[in-house]
Amino acid sequence: MMKEMKQWLMVAAVAALCGMMMTGCKGNATQRPVNGTMEEAVTPGDAPQAVVDLMKRVNIDDCYEAMMEDKTTGVSVWSLLKCSDEVSSEGYGIVVAKGDVKTALPQLRHGRMPRAHYDAATGDLWILGSDMEGTGVNVERPYLLRFGDDGYASIVNSIDPYEMQQALCKALTYSIDGQEITFYAEGKELAKATNTITDMGDFMDDAIYIGEQISYGIEGPITVNITPGVNFVTGKVLHYDDMPTLSATVTMKDDGSITLSDFKAQQ
Repeated sequence: MMKEMKQWLMVAAVAALCGMMMTGCKGNATQRPVNGTMEEAVTPGDAPQAVVDLMKRVNIDDCYEAMMEDKTTGVSVWSLLKCSDEVSSEGYGIVVAKGDVKTALPQLRHGRMPRAHYDAATGDLWILGSDMEGTGVNVERPYLLRFGDDGYASIVNSIDPYEMQQALCKALTYSIDGQEITFYAEGKELAKATNTITDMGDFMDDAIYIGEQISYGIEGPITVNITPGVNFVTGKVLHYDDMPTLSATVTMKDDGSITLSDFKAQQ
């Protein structure tokens, strides 16, 4: 009887220890780096010849749409919507005006939802163009412009989506516990999301990718916003249901180098 009691106590002790270990490990799943969808730098491509030819002479008419007009500084930005009623601009062509001086930028691809912001205090003009657009894909490229003494604008630098993706991949990690995905920025917990997709099978080993959705805020401190996608064993399409939007403040030097800080999450 005593022998059986000792064996029972030993089993109970082992079970309790296992339970404590499992409880202690819950929520401390191994962090993995997020993966990037882009394998190399993105090139926006060349503007159609019709755009280049049209913008040899700048004439703001109904072919253009105002993106920004600052009456105090006289700075305005215009996107070319069409070369004519029959010929599309294919998303290319920007005109920057400062007073009566107009700068034509035919090779700048503005895409479908361009935006611009001018900071008179710093002299920085930010224009958001688009490198990739499509179903589930929205990849923006910020351009930094400044004006010379003659009033003409020039592109100082831009943020390549691939370079931004790689910077984010260095900072962001994730862990998975059942159907709960936890995101971390520089090792600190940032957000949690619970997967509700049940008809795509299990998560892939490399479950979380970024790179298909990169957008920016350009009014005030520059911020980058990304939505991670989930990769399942069924199919090769990333899913964004239930995923949070993660953001960070971007600091870019004139040499093009970028640093990220102040990571946040919004559901």
